[in-house]
Amino acid sequence: MKIKYFSYFLIAIFAISTINLFSQNKDEDKFDPFKADPRLKYYKAEGYDYTMNYSFERVYNACKTAIEELGCQIINQTYSQTDDGFYKGKVFSDYCVFIGKTDTTFDNIERYCVKVPIIRGGVWVNGRMQYKFIINENKDGTTYLKLKGEVSGREDYVTSKVHFFESNGYFENQIIEKINAILTDQK
Repeated sequence: MKIKYFSYFLIAIFAISTINLFSQNKDEDKFDPFKADPRLKYYKAEGYDYTMNYSFERVYNACKTAIEELGCQIINQTYSQTDDGFYKGKVFSDYCVFIGKTDTTFDNIERYCVKVPIIRGGVWVNGRMQYKFIINENKDGTTYLKLKGEVSGREDYVTSKVHFFESNGYFENQIIEKINAILTDQK
């Protein structure tokens, strides 16, 4: 009798290990440490540098127009001339809200950031993006454009603070495409 139960026990262990073996093959594809995170497709930690074959004035105005077309405000826009006679300027947008208080606010913030801190029980009420353009005229008539973006969000329940995150580059890529479209339409 004991041998009969022991054989049932061995068959059960064999069946469970076989099921685990087959289910493990499916789960192996879920985590691959060498697979690139699709959210980081546009990510550049040092910012986004471009040399544009347009005059300083056209690039400067295109940056302002692109921000305004997104429905954002400009909080800082200045330009001046260097001692060498070349122009330099900056255009900073206000914080542009891309998601309000919904059930998916945290998911949207997470989608556009490199890393979001975990705040247990946190209630995120908005997600915002700020664009910072630095524009310099080059000697050869081209214009250097550096873009740095920053994502932020307000958490209202635990910390009651605005938290700032490094952008993953999606919004920066979108506004650069908009600026290029504005520049090519001006020809």
